[in-house]
Amino acid sequence: MTPRILVADDDDGLRRMLRMVLCREGFEVIEAADGAETLARAYDSKPTLILLDVMMPDMDGFDVCRQLRYDQRTHRMPIVFVSAIDNITQRNEVLKLGADDCIRKPIGPRELVMRVRRVMERHGLVPVV
Repeated sequence: MTPRILVADDDDGLRRMLRMVLCREGFEVIEAADGAETLARAYDSKPTLILLDVMMPDMDGFDVCRQLRYDQRTHRMPIVFVSAIDNITQRNEVLKLGADDCIRKPIGPRELVMRVRRVMERHGLVPVV
């Protein structure tokens, strides 16, 4: 089964770039542009992993993460924040919320794929080879 990654970011260009990189590595990619859409896609599509931005319209990534962790359908779903967070307090908040990793923008394709695979391996999910 091909791992499905939900890319949640309000930046169309970044979502497009992440999709290209992840699809080239054999992942299936679904997208969301805001917090509400991210929750809907997480519940409906049941992704293997979520790449989540902090600053999004209508609901930020912190609130999305809280709701995903609270809901029985998604509470164990791996979440990796991909954000321009440079504040150690915000980074610690991300990890306290139960995120599995926090990747700082900008990120190179190799590091992105490596960190996604590492989180999937820690969760016992089989990455695409």
